[in-house]
Amino acid sequence: MTLYLFFLFIFSNVFCKNQEQPRIYIRVDEELPLSTILFTTNNTITYRLFDTGRNHNSFVRYDALNGHLLLARSLDREYLCSQHACSCTQCQLTIELIEWQIPYRLLQLVLNIDDINDHVPTFSSKNYQFNLMENVPIGYEISLEQANDADLSENSRINYELKYLHEKNNDGPFEILTKINGALALKVIKEIDREEQDHYEYELIAFDNGQPKRQSSTKLYIKIDDMNDNSVVLAETHIRLNISENTPVGTELSRIHATDKDIGLNGKIHYSISNGLPSSSWMDYFRISDSTGVLTLVSPFDYESEQSYRLTVQVRDLGENSLANFATIDIFIIDENDNSPQAFVTFVESLVNDSVISIHENTPIGHILAHVSISDQDAGLNGEMSYRIEHGHDLIGIRTIDQKSFLLTIERLIDRENNNLQSDNFTLIINDHGKPSKILRLEYKIIITDENDSPPLFNQSINCNIQINPSENKSIDNNQLLFQVHATDLDIGDNGLISYSILPPYNNSFVINTQGQVFNSEILNQSTYYHLRIMAIDHGKPSRLNSTHHCYISTSTTNIVDNSIENDTISLLNNSFVNDKQYFQWSLSIFDHYSYVVIGLFALFLFIFIVIITICITLCLYTMIFGYQKNRNHKNTYNCAKQYNLYDTLNRKSPFTHDESACSSKLDDNDDMTSEERERLVNFNSSDQTSCESSDSMNKQIKSINKNSILRPLSDHPNFSRIIRNSYPPSPYISSMPSVVIPPPKPPRDSGYETISLMKQQPIIAGRPLSLSISTATTYTSSGTDSSSSPLPPPLMNTFRPPYLPYKYNLPISNVVRLAEEEKIDV
Repeated sequence: MTLYLFFLFIFSNVFCKNQEQPRIYIRVDEELPLSTILFTTNNTITYRLFDTGRNHNSFVRYDALNGHLLLARSLDREYLCSQHACSCTQCQLTIELIEWQIPYRLLQLVLNIDDINDHVPTFSSKNYQFNLMENVPIGYEISLEQANDADLSENSRINYELKYLHEKNNDGPFEILTKINGALALKVIKEIDREEQDHYEYELIAFDNGQPKRQSSTKLYIKIDDMNDNSVVLAETHIRLNISENTPVGTELSRIHATDKDIGLNGKIHYSISNGLPSSSWMDYFRISDSTGVLTLVSPFDYESEQSYRLTVQVRDLGENSLANFATIDIFIIDENDNSPQAFVTFVESLVNDSVISIHENTPIGHILAHVSISDQDAGLNGEMSYRIEHGHDLIGIRTIDQKSFLLTIERLIDRENNNLQSDNFTLIINDHGKPSKILRLEYKIIITDENDSPPLFNQSINCNIQINPSENKSIDNNQLLFQVHATDLDIGDNGLISYSILPPYNNSFVINTQGQVFNSEILNQSTYYHLRIMAIDHGKPSRLNSTHHCYISTSTTNIVDNSIENDTISLLNNSFVNDKQYFQWSLSIFDHYSYVVIGLFALFLFIFIVIITICITLCLYTMIFGYQKNRNHKNTYNCAKQYNLYDTLNRKSPFTHDESACSSKLDDNDDMTSEERERLVNFNSSDQTSCESSDSMNKQIKSINKNSILRPLSDHPNFSRIIRNSYPPSPYISSMPSVVIPPPKPPRDSGYETISLMKQQPIIAGRPLSLSISTATTYTSSGTDSSSSPLPPPLMNTFRPPYLPYKYNLPISNVVRLAEEEKIDV
């Protein structure tokens, strides 16, 4: 369509160039509602919008049915002017229509968009404060900030009114002055005497010339000071800067230039930043020299935090009651890739300090050590992060929660005593995907605190089984050193500090000191036997562990202490035995001659069990191997005279009569089969051979089958005698069953079957493959077999494909269930 209009435009320019194109001017207001009717064409002529790329047809749409030119886009005169879509003084949009008739003629519509008063004059501040010296001459002017109105032409022309805010007098020494260039000033029209009044308050009202008029106001506060008659003059009142966020600290960003005609302190200029946006952060980044006006960067920029700043610089002299002037500096930050990954780590375990973590030994695997949240204020690849653990002896692992948070977990069980691990270091590394990549490294130290998990253990090499031979008819005096024991504890601190004690009943007869030395506390009589239980207990908290050592003392003249007796029990008692009635005990069994008898009996029973299992496995394997071979030889030996049972899932009545004789059969002319069902009967290839053939002749016969074979009904085959045993649904042609036959299972819904007994004198040769299975799932009668007949050779059984059942129509193979053959011996 566009190409057609283009050629139409060329045609009109070539053949109609002498015709004057009509131009119609339409004046409309901005901000009209959409679908406003701008123009209505002649109903007798059909028009279409003609877009040449030079017009503004996108702002309108043409209703060809009614001939209306409708507004399609909003008309904002100020926006069109700012986008240079039209002139700011006279905003015009050109619309072109073409008459859809010969000769073709263009119609130009020029939309003159008139401004409406849709903006209010506004001041940048709600109040202004000035200091004015007394005795200033009449006509002195104070520069004021103008109000801004976004409208154009007369609607943007602003008038001002000064209203004196004083309760007693409606007049004042000032009037508002609007200059030719639009500048606004406060003019002194009367002498000012500070002693008479030291300040003045005015309301400055700005209103435009639109209809209706729109207005706003601001407050003026004028403080009268002593005379300092020359104010500071600025070379520039507005400065715009574009600064990279990677600008080094200390860089000079800009310089404020100002002059003052006064001399001395009244002519010395002072610079300061009086205000800034955003108010919470600008002071952290900028400093200005109070004497030179140089603006300096004191802290690195961060584009992700702030993208721009606005500073208000106050410039004044140092004289008394000096007049101030102001310059505005707008600073825009250019983004750079300068942010490193940040991590916020919350530890579950107690911290020794910010980088040292204390955990207990035997802390379970998977225990959460800390939760880590990561962030990167950059975007894209610079903000994508990866993290990993370095060092740490595989003690610390990471379990990811999401892209920006994960857990630090314990990956293996810590045994301070066995691993000799009292502390470990690991480093958490977080890097972004920027180029070059920025990396955050967090180094931590783990201190393994001891748990009281090791009981005191006695030195078993020290023999405390002693025999004392006192002199005849004499006793042993008390406080004699008898022997010394020694126990060690792998724990540290109080957990490894050991105390000794003697358990009842001989705790009053003997004493033991902290070095493990055992003394008798009373006189030992002759021919006395003592069984001492010495307990070593640590000082661990909250539970105290202990072990018991057994010592034997004999004061007989005969050796009744068997030195071969071993210390038979080392028990680990929990301190909560008294409180919680719970304890743990390890025991070492004493082997005697009964133990060896038990071991011998166990070995004998194990040997007998293994022999029985071996015999059973051997018999099973023998049965499987030789039984399979026997069964295979039997299965491969077939008499040619077999019974075949054909299942046909076609839902039909039997087409055969019940008085079929051997080697012949005929169809019942009165059955209700359709012609299609008759044609779908199973057919077999004819054959004149009546005797069994060898595998070679059979293979030749198979190869001789082709599509041109003569097909006949199965019942007419001379090599088969056929008897209908049963059917589903029941058939009236089922012959009497001379022998017991177990019928096959009930077929699926909406299907039928017939069990047909066939006497086979030779292999079935046919044209379409059918599932052949040797099955014992269904019992059939079978005629007698002659064992002297030649069996089907085993190679043929392995390679011979199932028989073929040709159908005149290509029926689904699921229509035939199976053709099964059984030997009588298998039934």
